[in-house]
Order: sequence, then structure tokens, then C-alpha cells
Amino acid sequence: MKTKIKSLLFAVIVCCGLTAVLTACSKDNTSDMALGGNCMVEELELNGQYKASINLEKRLLKVKVPVDFTQTGDMTITSLKISAGATANFKVGDHLNLQAEKALRVSNGDRIMDYRLSVRNDEAILKKFVLEGVMGTIDEDAKTVDISVTANSGIDLSNATFEVECSEDAVCYPASGTKGNFNEPFVITLTDNTAKSTYTVKVKLIEKPVALFVGEADNVEKLNNEEKAAAKWFTGNIPGAAYVSFKDIASGNISLDECKFVFFLRHCAAYNNYENFKTGEPDAMAAVPAMKQLWEKGVGFVLGRSAVNYAIALGAAPEDAFPNNCWGSGGDGSELMGDEPWRFSIFDTTHPLWQNLKKFPGAADNSICALDKNYTICNTTSMFGGIGTWSPLKNVADVEALLGGRALIGHSEEVAGWELKSKDGNYGKGGIICIGSGLFDWHSPTEYTSNYHDNWGKVMLNAYDYLTK
Repeated sequence: MKTKIKSLLFAVIVCCGLTAVLTACSKDNTSDMALGGNCMVEELELNGQYKASINLEKRLLKVKVPVDFTQTGDMTITSLKISAGATANFKVGDHLNLQAEKALRVSNGDRIMDYRLSVRNDEAILKKFVLEGVMGTIDEDAKTVDISVTANSGIDLSNATFEVECSEDAVCYPASGTKGNFNEPFVITLTDNTAKSTYTVKVKLIEKPVALFVGEADNVEKLNNEEKAAAKWFTGNIPGAAYVSFKDIASGNISLDECKFVFFLRHCAAYNNYENFKTGEPDAMAAVPAMKQLWEKGVGFVLGRSAVNYAIALGAAPEDAFPNNCWGSGGDGSELMGDEPWRFSIFDTTHPLWQNLKKFPGAADNSICALDKNYTICNTTSMFGGIGTWSPLKNVADVEALLGGRALIGHSEEVAGWELKSKDGNYGKGGIICIGSGLFDWHSPTEYTSNYHDNWGKVMLNAYDYLTK
């Protein structure tokens, strides 16, 4: 009996070992493990002096040349070392036009690995500068960065944190993410081998902001995480934008003379009717006279989550036009997104709001993804639901008639986003976009790589253009 068991175990081990060998010899050329190092580029040099950095994960051979190098149209391969027994579509002595990337293919028997060969000049260019969530305006010719903040921003300019985005391979000094004294002109230097650029950052106080993110907190840092993330995106991506509290608006502490756009995102436990909203948001309601005046003179609004009720306060919708399907506690998050993040449907794919967004593979034209894998969403929602079932609203047309507007997000049984007209009765400039969908989310307590979530930023930029021009 023991002999039979030993024989059986031996057979199983042999079988598993054979499977492993066959797997290791797979023709699949997408895995470095499967290739076993037989199609590797070990060295590549151009013009006798410019060696490539080799990134196997990205299959990238990157050759850096001086900032003033102009001969990329005719470069010579002077060294090419690849795995033993392998061949390549290029060889030493070949002249290549590398003004654009070339594909270098290395073959070894039936195994293949494709690399991207790219030549890039040294470059030290500032792409983006953000001071405590406020985006600066970069003048590349003058090498200056201008930043505008309100006096009540809560930013300590003597010890403020800045972040930069610069050209690939450039290094910033002082380093991005550190603090500096911005009460006086602040100098940063970018270097990339032979390239060097120096920028001077100047901060001025905004007296008349052109766009406002409004909230109940005295400054951005005191907002809850969801609202803070949205506010920092807003002030970091729309020049001349500022965070302003409702108290400052109500008291007249901030000039609204140049304001043309307002973003109000209220993240809290959902209100199930307008009366509860009025009671729960005393600061916002105290600012209604000033805010209503803005809407009446043609200022555009985007209202998110529970803030969709504010359209009633502004006079843009009747008092009974509040969402009937509301939920959520206003916490940091509950649902973790997987490989296929939640998407939402739109009614009109031609609407300016939905243009130039990243499309999820295989999704229908009217399906939009604005979340990513590993993103945790809180999903607090204020929408019209039960259409045609438990709600007295029988169809989407009934919702639109109740609102005096048109549906933007949803389907036949729900409306989670809608548009209201301007004071003069037209859609577009001076109108109001309401997004009550729980997918209108700005903060994830879990780490994720932003891709489709960038779509919300694009939607907001589209809304800014649509409602102000």
C-alpha cells in the first residue's frame, strides 16, 4: 500500500514539474518571466556617447541628449548588446530618424519582445505650480508664476506648502511638497542634465475672485475631506478661483463684482426634503440674498449632492422640486471599486458637459466612468427615483416638468443629475447644473491611481465653459 502511495505521489510531482516546464516555455511574449531573459536589451548607445536607460517594465529605451541637440533626424547605433542567441531588427551602424519613437524588436527563436526607442532632449519646464491647493498661472517666457489667494484663505504664506509638476526627468529645488516663505518672491530651480530653468513665484491677494467654491467652514482646511478635495481641485485648476465661506458672503467680506461661476458641493447626511435642508444649512441660507443676486445677474452654478436643494433657495426651481430618493451618512467611504468601477448613464451624449472624457473599454456611448479601481466611494446621493413605480412621477418628462429643467444623468427610472435655466430662461450661460449622484465623488480614503476619476475634473471644466461663455 505504501509503495502504491509513493508511486502515485511521484507521478503527481512529475506531472506538475512537466506542466511548469511547459509553462516556462510559453510563446507568450507579454511576460518578462516567460521570456526568461532571452530577449533582453542589455545596452544601446547612439552616436558613440548617448546611452539608453532601459526600463524593462515599460519596454522603453530612453536616450537623453543635450537641450540644444538638433540632430535627432539622423542618429547612428554605435552599440547594441542583446541576449545571447537573439536577433534584432536594428544593428550597429544603422542610421535612424529618431524625431519620433521607433520600435526595436528582439527575437530569440519563437520568443519576441518589442521595445520603444525614444530620444528626448534634456528639458526643465514647469508644467504646474500649486500653493496650498491654489493653482498658479505660469508665464513660460518670463519664467514667472502668479498666484492669487483671498485674505481669508487660511493659508500661512510665511510657511506654505507648494507642489510642482515639471517636464519628465527634471528635478525641482526646493523639492515639491516642501514649505517656503511666500510673503516675498520665491525662487525655484528646475534641472535636467544640461537644461536649467529658474522661476520666480509671486503671490497676490485676490480682491475680486472670478470663481468661488463656497462652504460653511472658515477656510479650506476646515472642510470635511470630500468637500476639501473638491475645493482644492477647483482652486487648483481654475485661475482666479477662491474658497469663500457663506459667512463671508453674507457679511459682505468678499467682493462678488467679478464672480461668474460658483461651485457648491455639500457632503453630509442626505436631506429628505427642502425644509430639512433649510434647517440644516443656516449659513448657506443666510447667504441666499447675495447668492440669488449672483444667479439673477447671470452667474453659473454647479450644485453637488445635498447642495442640489440650493437651486430652490436661488429661485431656479419650485419649492416642491426636491429629490425624493436620498441616502448616505456623509462619511469618508464605504464601497471599494474593483476592476469595473461603477458607471453612470447620461441622457444626451451631445451635451457640452460630456465632451472629451476618457471612455471605459466596451462601455456604451451613454455610459460614463468617473471612478477607478481601488477607489472607495461614500455614495451619498440626492436624486429622483422610483420613476414609474413607487413615485408619483410616471416618467422622466414628469421630473423635467417638476423642475422646469432637463435631465442629464440617469435612465427611465431615475434622474441623478439635471440642468436648470438661467434667470433669463435659457440653458447654458448663467444656468445651474445639479449633480445629486453619489458617483460625483472627490475623495477616496484608499489609495488608487487616477485615470477615469479625472473625468470629473473635465466635466467641471466643461461646466465652467458652458455656464460662463
